[in-house]
Amino acid sequence: MAEKIKYSRKDLKSPDEFISAFSRAVAWAGENRAKVLAAAGGLLLLVGAVFGAQAYFRWEENKATRDLWPHLNRAREFLQSPTNADEEKLARLEQFLTAHVNTHQGTVAAVYARYYLGSIAFLRGNYDLSATNFRTAIQAGKPDEVMPFLLREGLAQALEAKGDFAAASEAYREAAGVTAGALKTQALMGQARTMALSGRKQEAIALYRRILSENPDSQTKEFVEIKLARSE
Repeated sequence: MAEKIKYSRKDLKSPDEFISAFSRAVAWAGENRAKVLAAAGGLLLLVGAVFGAQAYFRWEENKATRDLWPHLNRAREFLQSPTNADEEKLARLEQFLTAHVNTHQGTVAAVYARYYLGSIAFLRGNYDLSATNFRTAIQAGKPDEVMPFLLREGLAQALEAKGDFAAASEAYREAAGVTAGALKTQALMGQARTMALSGRKQEAIALYRRILSENPDSQTKEFVEIKLARSE
């Protein structure tokens, strides 16, 4: 014999309560049709604005990248052979990259342009401008997606070259924090070096020892041992 299912008074009452609440909602909507339509229209406008903004930003990113890429290839060529760079062409390239940054602010392409502007300024010995470009690119909020290590290392090298060793040490520390392996060791070496130059000798020695313990069999071991011996 099948087991009888028992329903409580609450179970039997629930559907009626739902229907009653739904009916009241429908009645309220009918009485306040203008408000409901206005709210619905506002919601549709908001959703449309969000999707429209996303589509525009994607279009802007794609356009910025298409416009920039051929010039980045030329910038890379200049940086690889700086002694052969034509000054007039380099100046025109800098003008284009600067204009591109101003036109496409907030895009990934602008971060790339800033990186090359900072690198070109560094090669020309304008370390203040170089540091400014690298720092601006980092502050744009994109370096977590694009060249997180290269931007921070570029800033560190520019600060070290201009003699701001304390700031350079911090920049090298940040560079080490966003990478691993040989690049991290490279950044830590820069941090230790600039620590020593800024007068933090004991901290530099401790960092050299840490690098040595983390890389006992690496190709940099002998170099680190020499730096450590000279620092002690």
